[in-house]
Amino acid sequence: MSVDIPGAINAVCTFVVIGILLVGIFRALEMRRAFVAGAYRNRATWSALLMLVIIPTQVESSVNLPETGLLSLVSIIPFLALVFVIFAYADQSVLVAIETDFFHRDTLGWLRARWPVAVFLVCFLAVEVVGAIVLTPAEQNSLLGDLLNGVFFFSLVPILGYVTGALIVGARRSADQTLRRSILLLGLAISTLVISFVVSTPFATGSLPYVIVNQGTAVVGIYLIYRSVMALSPIGKIEREVGSTAPS
Repeated sequence: MSVDIPGAINAVCTFVVIGILLVGIFRALEMRRAFVAGAYRNRATWSALLMLVIIPTQVESSVNLPETGLLSLVSIIPFLALVFVIFAYADQSVLVAIETDFFHRDTLGWLRARWPVAVFLVCFLAVEVVGAIVLTPAEQNSLLGDLLNGVFFFSLVPILGYVTGALIVGARRSADQTLRRSILLLGLAISTLVISFVVSTPFATGSLPYVIVNQGTAVVGIYLIYRSVMALSPIGKIEREVGSTAPS
């Protein structure tokens, strides 16, 4: 009996990733209850939301779903929601980094570019949804489908690359060492998504090289997100803060 190696790797990595995400969500919510500072509570909240929206994308990757029609939205919407949350969380993180920068420098022109990029991203996501519903399977594999895939690659990858750069540069300028580490780890986590897009493009979806690249970067990226939220406060400190607020 032959063994489906790509399927086995995908299943194991999905199990590991979901386990990390569940622990991370619990820790993030625990931190949110303990924190008093708004910036720290905000990061804990966004971290929990980000990890929550990642879970459906991991589950969907293990299920065969239609690539066109209304049912294709079951696989498309979780990924589009993930992209939107990544951008929104990154936006808040860069703004916090600018605020905690002694000179309040505009990181890579983020204050000027954030709204145009957000509008473009929303329009792009809307086109992806409409294309999935309207195009037939034959059209998906035609020149029009290739064109949409090209627009996807050459639009989303630069945006995520810009987001990654803004997070890393902003983190290095922040005067708050705790926020600096947390934001830096988030930037590195998003960079693994960019790497996954670029490196896995030449491989057929579901092939062994594709699964290795896709799931390998996913495990690293999820772990970095977990470390990003954990960098906000040591567990011992959380337990002391929770204990100090408990009624006697």
